[in-house]
Amino acid sequence: MNFNFTGMLLNELADMPAPMGFENWLTFWMVIAVSVVNSVLMVFAGYKFLQVLQLSSYRMKGYFGYIKDTKAKDIGRLVILAFLSSAALLITNVLLEDFFEYKIMTYLGLIFYLIFCIVYIVNQYSLPQKSPLKYTKRMSRLVAVYSVLVFVLSMLFLNLSFLYIPYFKYGAIGLTPLFIPILVCIAYYITLPFEVLNNKRFIKKARKKLNAHENLIKIGITGSYAKTSVKSILATMLSEKYNVCSSPLSYNTPLGISKTILENLEQKDQVFIAEMGARYVGDIKELCEIVEPTIGVITGIGNQHLLSFGSKENLIKTKAELCDFVCNQNGKMFFNGDSVGAVQIASTCSCEHVVSNPFENKEALYADNLVYGKQGVTFDLYYNGEKHTITTSLLGKHNVSNIILCANVALNLGLTIDEVVRSISKLIPSPHRLAIVPSNGALIVIDDAYNGSVEGARAALDVLSKYNSTKVVITPGLVELGDEQYASNKNLGKLIAEASDYVIINGTTNYEALFEGLNEGGMASDKILRAGSLKQAVTQLYDITEPGDVVLFENDLPDNYN
Repeated sequence: MNFNFTGMLLNELADMPAPMGFENWLTFWMVIAVSVVNSVLMVFAGYKFLQVLQLSSYRMKGYFGYIKDTKAKDIGRLVILAFLSSAALLITNVLLEDFFEYKIMTYLGLIFYLIFCIVYIVNQYSLPQKSPLKYTKRMSRLVAVYSVLVFVLSMLFLNLSFLYIPYFKYGAIGLTPLFIPILVCIAYYITLPFEVLNNKRFIKKARKKLNAHENLIKIGITGSYAKTSVKSILATMLSEKYNVCSSPLSYNTPLGISKTILENLEQKDQVFIAEMGARYVGDIKELCEIVEPTIGVITGIGNQHLLSFGSKENLIKTKAELCDFVCNQNGKMFFNGDSVGAVQIASTCSCEHVVSNPFENKEALYADNLVYGKQGVTFDLYYNGEKHTITTSLLGKHNVSNIILCANVALNLGLTIDEVVRSISKLIPSPHRLAIVPSNGALIVIDDAYNGSVEGARAALDVLSKYNSTKVVITPGLVELGDEQYASNKNLGKLIAEASDYVIINGTTNYEALFEGLNEGGMASDKILRAGSLKQAVTQLYDITEPGDVVLFENDLPDNYN
């Protein structure tokens, strides 16, 4: 009885005059409801594309580069989702239209679409992620616009299907996943003018606060590698004499540095250290205009991010922007003498500068007699002929080079050699940068997951080679190296073969290049393992190791490469 009453009511609603283009009011409100739900579903279904845009620093070049490099595999998944959904909705609509008295029953076909979308979304979110999507204010604004676009597109599709393809009806909603990559782009360009103005306002506010801080010593650090490590070492050293504020983690973009200034810089601070990252020509110049450093440090030049720079010349030109700015401020530059690229920039430096030669300069400041241990390095530090024997928990010869580079800066800023020596004993590795981490399996685990440079990988393998037990490397290889990527990864494979007993290649991005290099380096094929994910690699690891063995996690690709 109740069922008959409900059916009569629904049919009565269905017969009421409706807005133009719709069969009736019931259809109109159902289309509204379905479009709203679809907007929510597509926000979750579009997670990967939103994440990639964020990881690409909101640059379309990186966004489209991801789609090209992955051969549009994520778009392919959306095509499958759309096909299955549309087919199920079409078949269900036709069947329910013919066999049920009340048209409301045709709406049940939407359950299939909901199930397919949920399966797709759960699968997306279950994948391991190094850098999950962060719902910053900018991303929240972009998502809001994106969801409105999905709603409008859903309304359009549904209305057209009711007008011209009656039996298809809600099957049209199944097509919306196909438009996710395009809608993300449209939402980006709609919000871009506001974001540009908002970023300028945010940066202007940070510059105002920084400029109001009188007598502040401002230091800029850039390079292809070791920026974060050098920043951490220098901050620890200068803290012996000054109150120091430095950008945390890898906050090395205009907004990251501005956020550091606005949130972390205090009136008592005497030194501000800014790590400066770059992917395109002009990036360092933009950061210099915010910070206005009078002291610059160039750590080393490699081929990292060569893909976005386009050429080695552009890369060196961009890093040299720090030198140009500091010299225009009558400041002072410090260069890592171990890097050919840094020395090249130093050769054209027009202001006072120091090239740090940590193992060659026998006159002022240098290191000698390095002894490597499992937990660090002991070495003799010579300053003006006076010897200081020092032990640091930082691993590798390259970190001794970084220490000498920072010591040159610290001594220039008035620290005594005793203060420098005291600070070195306090140094701790930066997270995920050649740091020994605890292991439940009694393995010695060296975490170098945030190293993405050829030079850093070579240094890490040098550290690994000092151990006498079985040595395993887990790596996906190196990326963003442009035309040099294959050759660099092939060479990396040769180095791994020399330094380790096993290697587990994680992922497919550089598999062929690494495998070829490993073979040429003499590693047997049965020692070369392959994993589809980091979790799978760790599972394989425990099958080939015993307590006391050593494993090096060398690089971990960002999610837009997985």
